[in-house]
Amino acid sequence: MPKMTDVKRQFKKPPPPPEKPPPPSPPPPEPESQKDLSANSYQKESAEPEKKSSISWEAPEYLDYIKTNDWYWSLLIITIALSVGGVLTKNFLFVVLVIVGGFSIAIYGSRKPKIVSISITGRGVQIRDRLFPFETLQSFWIFYRPGELKELSFRSEKTFAGNIRIPLGDTAPTEVRELLLEFLPEKAQEESLIDTISRYLKF
Repeated sequence: MPKMTDVKRQFKKPPPPPEKPPPPSPPPPEPESQKDLSANSYQKESAEPEKKSSISWEAPEYLDYIKTNDWYWSLLIITIALSVGGVLTKNFLFVVLVIVGGFSIAIYGSRKPKIVSISITGRGVQIRDRLFPFETLQSFWIFYRPGELKELSFRSEKTFAGNIRIPLGDTAPTEVRELLLEFLPEKAQEESLIDTISRYLKF
C-alpha cells in the first residue's frame, strides 16, 4: 500500500521573519537656558575687571574739627597772655597783631567748610573750576590714618609753590592710587610743621 504524504505539512507556510527593533529615539535637545548659562559663566570667568578712567567725588575743603567751648576759652587765654607779654615789653605792634590774629582765628574756626567737587581724569586734577594738568605736577602721595587723616597731596613743578592738598572724603584711597599711578610717580611726603600744629590745635 503506497505511503500517504501529508500535503498540509509540505505546503506549510514558513515562519515570518523576526521584526526589526525600532530605531533609537534621538536624545532630547539641550535646553536653551542651560546653554546660555554655560556661555555666560565662561564669559564671566574670562572677563577681567575694567579699570576706571576717571574718578570724581565731593568733600569739605578742609577737615572740620568740632570746637567746644574749651577750645575758644583756650584761644582767649593764649591771646590775653601774649598781649600782656607785648605790653610788658612795650611792643604795642605785637599786641595789635596778637589781638587781630586771635580774633581772625576765632572767626575762621567757627566757619563751616564749603563742599568742593574734585575729579581726576586723563587731563589732570580738577578742583572746582581749576585744572592742574599732570605736566605741572611732579608726584603724589596719600596721607591715610583711619579715623584721623585721609588726604591726597601733589608736589608741584613750580619751585616756590606749596603742595596741593586735597581731602578724599568718602573715596577709597586704593582706587585713587591705582588711577594716579598711570600718570604720576608715587613719592613719600612729610607733613609740614604748620599742618602738624593745625591738626594738634584742631584748626
